[in-house]
Amino acid sequence: MEDCAVVMPREGCCARCKGCWYNGTDYASHTEWGDSGKLYRCEAGVVTISRPECYAPCDNPKHQRHYNCPVCDECVINGQRVWEGRDVRIPEEPCLSCRCVRGSLSCTKRACPVLPCGKAQQFTPVGECCPRCSHPTADKILPISGSSLPKPCIIGKEYHAHMSQFQVDPCTDCTCINGTAVCARHTCPVLTCTRALPPPPGKCCPECPNVEEAKAACIVAGKTYQEGDTWQLDACKSCECHGGEPRCAMERCPTLSCTPDQTLRQSPGQCCPKCIDIDGICTVFGDPHYKSFDGKFYSFQGSCKYQLVSDCKNHTFSIRISNDARNTSHSSWTRTATLRIGSTKINMGRKMRIKVNGQRIALPHIIKGIAEIGRSNGSVVLKSDIGLQMLWDGDGFLEVTVSSSYKGQLCGLCGNFNSVARDDMRTRDGRLINDAWRFGTSWRVGGHRACTRRQERPGLNSRCKASKLTKVRRLCRAFDHHEAFSECGAKVNPHNYKEACLLDACSCTGVRCHCAAYRAYARECTRVGAEPRNWLQAAWCDPAGPQPAWLLRGRKGFGRAAKSKEHSLPNLSAIPRRNNSRARPPPLHLRR
Repeated sequence: MEDCAVVMPREGCCARCKGCWYNGTDYASHTEWGDSGKLYRCEAGVVTISRPECYAPCDNPKHQRHYNCPVCDECVINGQRVWEGRDVRIPEEPCLSCRCVRGSLSCTKRACPVLPCGKAQQFTPVGECCPRCSHPTADKILPISGSSLPKPCIIGKEYHAHMSQFQVDPCTDCTCINGTAVCARHTCPVLTCTRALPPPPGKCCPECPNVEEAKAACIVAGKTYQEGDTWQLDACKSCECHGGEPRCAMERCPTLSCTPDQTLRQSPGQCCPKCIDIDGICTVFGDPHYKSFDGKFYSFQGSCKYQLVSDCKNHTFSIRISNDARNTSHSSWTRTATLRIGSTKINMGRKMRIKVNGQRIALPHIIKGIAEIGRSNGSVVLKSDIGLQMLWDGDGFLEVTVSSSYKGQLCGLCGNFNSVARDDMRTRDGRLINDAWRFGTSWRVGGHRACTRRQERPGLNSRCKASKLTKVRRLCRAFDHHEAFSECGAKVNPHNYKEACLLDACSCTGVRCHCAAYRAYARECTRVGAEPRNWLQAAWCDPAGPQPAWLLRGRKGFGRAAKSKEHSLPNLSAIPRRNNSRARPPPLHLRR
């Protein structure tokens, strides 16, 4: 029913668009077909018959058997080069289409179909050559039960009886045949002027005026161009001086639909954007949770040194991380990240301390031919010259971005970057498994000395205690229930981040352990254009903001526990001092 000009009476539950009955065949509206060099099109009860007009924008066109029209050897029109498989349009002739196929340029002009609505109800969409009906109308000719009488036709506000002949315009002759108007429309030839004259009496097509010899040159923006000169306006549009008037052509970019791992990008000097592979992003956060370059989400609490990502094909770089156990039996966090490019070693440590080849440096810092290191929004940002970028907050949050040129040649905890998430858990020896612990352990480096505790698979003791679960769920509910994340929720599913938040808040003894998951989610939201506003306050992660009372309730030094402690211990400063000596505790009262 989209773009339907005439709606038929309902038959059952659904309405339908009026079609066309022609030569014993019923055609749906918008149907187009060809026969003997003619073009037929059905538009809501009107069949338009036209013959496309050929046009050759060159001096010596050639006839080839693959084409109905003569073609030009070179794919150039009005100075604009047309690339293979692309279309080009001329502003003065919006219905003229030129296409480059097999190195030859073929141009045809087609007539617009006759519409069942009046001129006042027609509009032409931007970028199209033919008008459409702005509002659908109901078919006013209702079928008479049991009657075999032929139906009339209605065009606009005019009523035409069966087999009557009429003209819609000087170029179109129509005949009403049992409710379908069959119209033969003449296609006007392509004009080579910018200002056409109205059709003379007795003719239906506009014509070009006679060009004076003195006006053989074109003057555009104060610059004079001689007959046949061409000039480029931009990457998509060129012009040629023809008969004293500039004639321009503009390349039409095809409508592209990119895959999820691609994006539309327009290169400098190019007319049309292309689908190119997007950069890969791997994120490490919290107790540690990993999101691979291909979107695989998993958690791995190993507390050793691991190969996060490496160029396993050309060996241009490698990144290793060291995880710390935090004096726990099952939790860990990323303590340092080390990047190697050739002989250069860059270490990112706690509190954003940076070392290059063992020497601590101040930021910003430039390593000539290797990388630039600086600060941005409370994090360290490293931008290398080989298409690699790292973001480190100094407290366990790490984001690695690699250029699409590394696609299919990476390995490590961040996966292989091949746009397939299901094969990211491939071990060092090439086996594909579905066990995060075995997968992560296979990428351990540095031996047992690099571990901060004995490596054992997390067991039941890592589960959240029932007494803590209520607070944990409340900490992590902002993903679904706070307006700061409402816009992003429609673009990025927060499920994995919420699960990570629950795990971190359960296993950690601090009050802001859940914030790593919120930060990772906020970064993902920003990348898709839905940056959450004031999410730090919404998730109780603002370092300068107060903690909610319900979160601190029950902790040592808060509420009734603090009051009882305050009343049970005497105020030492109130005890009298002797000879300016230190205050002493009161004597013990022994029971008899």
